[in-house]
Amino acid sequence: MREVITWAVIYMLTMFLGYALKRLGVFRPEDKAVLSNVIFYVTLPAMLISSFGGVSVDLWFLASLALGLLCNALMVAAASLYARRKPCEVQALYIVNCAGFNVGNLAMPFLRNFFPTGIPYLCMFDMGDSFFSLGTTYALACMRLGRKSGSKLKSILSSLFTSVPFIVYLLMTLLSFLKVTLPAPILQTADFMGRGNGFLAMLMVGISLDLKLDRKDIGEVLQMLFLRYACGIIFALAIFHLLPAPLVMRQVLSLAVFAAVPNAALIYTTRLNIPASAAYALHPLSTALMIPTLSAVMLLLR
Repeated sequence: MREVITWAVIYMLTMFLGYALKRLGVFRPEDKAVLSNVIFYVTLPAMLISSFGGVSVDLWFLASLALGLLCNALMVAAASLYARRKPCEVQALYIVNCAGFNVGNLAMPFLRNFFPTGIPYLCMFDMGDSFFSLGTTYALACMRLGRKSGSKLKSILSSLFTSVPFIVYLLMTLLSFLKVTLPAPILQTADFMGRGNGFLAMLMVGISLDLKLDRKDIGEVLQMLFLRYACGIIFALAIFHLLPAPLVMRQVLSLAVFAAVPNAALIYTTRLNIPASAAYALHPLSTALMIPTLSAVMLLLR
């Protein structure tokens, strides 16, 4: 329990440090793009490589991938059902922002401190999640608005196969299936660089943090948060208590379903050209709530 609370405090303090440095003028809001690129292209792939070192892939890895797809499909269905009587623009907003989990950038660095052997399961879950959050939910939202989103499958595959973390997922999974282990110097280098991922991720969150909520958006934000957490509770209970999987897999996936809204959702919301102020409020709020939520759930699972 002490370890969970300690790491939660460390991550929250890092986030507030980023926010304080922004307020002091050391960082500007646009600097988060630089940190995002460092995380996306360097520290996150390095952490994934080091986490896969010595891992033996089995059928439960494929089950984790399937769960990533299933959880997202159910969240899209729940969002569509919940918002069915709202205007089409709001329905599209719910579809894009109520599904998806920010596992790779935010949840994974935190959970690695407690479940290092569970990271490959998180990677596979994130692969399934990426299929939805990197294009599918946007295509579905366009359909709800009566628009064409272009070649949906081509757009989704293009997003996935130009994503460095996703390519690393595929390569490391393939190497694990083939029982190929990378040389020790490569794994040591990846481990060294990957250890900075959690710090940079929370620093970036602090720099981008802005909790100014418009009164008219508070209701929609609270409803979307309620929907995400309600689905998360149902998924976590089902995964942890009903899935006959290894304990560490059940633990990490029960936690992954409480991850924050993915960054891509905000990009796609803007691209839909619909009122996005609620989405801009939802993202920092869900991110700020993620560490306390993961810590509380973790204490229940340990």
